[in-house]
Amino acid sequence: MKLLDKIKYNLFGYSKFHATKHVTKYAFTVGGVDYKEFDTIANLPYKRALKFFSVYDELSMKCDAFYLDAHVKAVEKILTTGKVGLKELSNALTLNNQLKERLTWIHSEDLVYKLASVVFFDNSENPDDWEWSYAAKKIEHWKKHESALSFFLHEPIQRLLPYLKDSATSSLSYTEIQKELDKAQLGKVLTILSGKQKNALPTFTERLFSEEMKVSGVA
Repeated sequence: MKLLDKIKYNLFGYSKFHATKHVTKYAFTVGGVDYKEFDTIANLPYKRALKFFSVYDELSMKCDAFYLDAHVKAVEKILTTGKVGLKELSNALTLNNQLKERLTWIHSEDLVYKLASVVFFDNSENPDDWEWSYAAKKIEHWKKHESALSFFLHEPIQRLLPYLKDSATSSLSYTEIQKELDKAQLGKVLTILSGKQKNALPTFTERLFSEEMKVSGVA
């Protein structure tokens, strides 16, 4: 975006939602689409603010809601289905160790994307609201047009999560290993839940937006 366009964008926004009373400014451009943000994170409208804190909790726990829900159900199944023998205790210990290991992980890429979908918005979005279905499409657009490294190095993203500056550039191989561990751990949880050795893993949307899908009646 050219300097003059940025000035106009910050002044007028070029958005169809002119009713918002919040001050917004240009943030970055990905794949030809411009994204804006509020002047400060403290000025997020209440709907976006509530979602921000919800997603930030997941990011801090190193565990998304889908995984945590499946983990709890798997442990309950172990402890409430008949006799608890050596096999059941071994499975419970495995699940506990998996959760313990996650505490040492760095950020979850997908949860960073989800948090960004709350904070940054394009001109077709209502700044005062956040829709999970459009957020999923927005994240797909970001992933299609930029690598995670390039996206995380945008200055507004690093301002939002300062630790990304170091982790994004120094831990690419570690992040890939973490992704594979995540798949293996979720596979173990689903195996215990279903009793089957092979289970189809949830899609990106089914996992990252599981709670929102339940509320909207999609799941």
